[in-house]
Amino acid sequence: MRFFKYSFAAVIGLLPCSVVRADLLNLNYDAPSQTYTIQKFNTTTGSTTDLHSFQSPYGTCAGCSFVDEYNGKFYVGGSTGFAIYDVEDNSIEYVDRPSGGFLQRAFPWSGDSIISEKENGELHIGENSAVFKEENGREKFWAQDVNGKSIPIDITNGSKLLINGRDVEQSINNVGALSAALTGLPTVPTDTTFACGLGTGSHGGDFAFSGGCASKVNEKLSINYAASMTMPGQDYAGDLEDKFSARAGFIWKLGKSSKSSLISMKEKEKMEAKINMLKENNKEIISQNKDLIARLERLEKIAFIETKSKDLATIKLP
Repeated sequence: MRFFKYSFAAVIGLLPCSVVRADLLNLNYDAPSQTYTIQKFNTTTGSTTDLHSFQSPYGTCAGCSFVDEYNGKFYVGGSTGFAIYDVEDNSIEYVDRPSGGFLQRAFPWSGDSIISEKENGELHIGENSAVFKEENGREKFWAQDVNGKSIPIDITNGSKLLINGRDVEQSINNVGALSAALTGLPTVPTDTTFACGLGTGSHGGDFAFSGGCASKVNEKLSINYAASMTMPGQDYAGDLEDKFSARAGFIWKLGKSSKSSLISMKEKEKMEAKINMLKENNKEIISQNKDLIARLERLEKIAFIETKSKDLATIKLP
């Protein structure tokens, strides 16, 4: 019995990253049954998974098989043709050798690959790399320069960074606008037991409006509640709950009040009694003033009459 085994690495860009990073493809040939089997080999666990089995009508040919890196295909050569395995579709196509025995195919890239996998599991794209690494159940992503130093990632030229369909930059602006709108609403009523208001806010060019009320239950307890919402018509703003913000709270005054304007009932009664007494005294003073004014007027009349016939010094007062 003869048994041939060929192995080739999956070409980066032709398979999903999960396959590229940890899997190879094996080509096994069983001579007695003349059957080829394409297997996926996991380099981490050592396990194999059969993907496709076939019998080539062209037989076998040593050194006639090759990988088409550009199209993601593996050519299993025979004496008169090729069985072509498509990596992406997991399918087999049979093609006869052309006249003269030559087969045109893409020339393999001879320069530096822009995609490389490091021994630590990092997948690098470009010399100034965008780096991906799966670790502890998470896919990590960062960028670094040619010296391996981490550098910022700038989403620019009009592109938007979305998370679950939401524009991240717009979401940040919305949070600022929603919070600013809420700050314009009452938290404690002052001259009344109940107060309501409307507000608006802006951040980064995004706007929000709000409404809320505050209620003074008693001298110790006050409650307030409010809600704000972003302006409609935003792109990539998410669902309704992503455009809405609300708050509720209460204020409970502890300890003895330090306000000098607050007085006890007894002090209030004393002050009212003093005020009433002052009012009575004021009435009495006004009455006395009226009597004095009347007497003064009479004296003026007498003085005026007497001065016509006698010297002012001889005038006797009644």
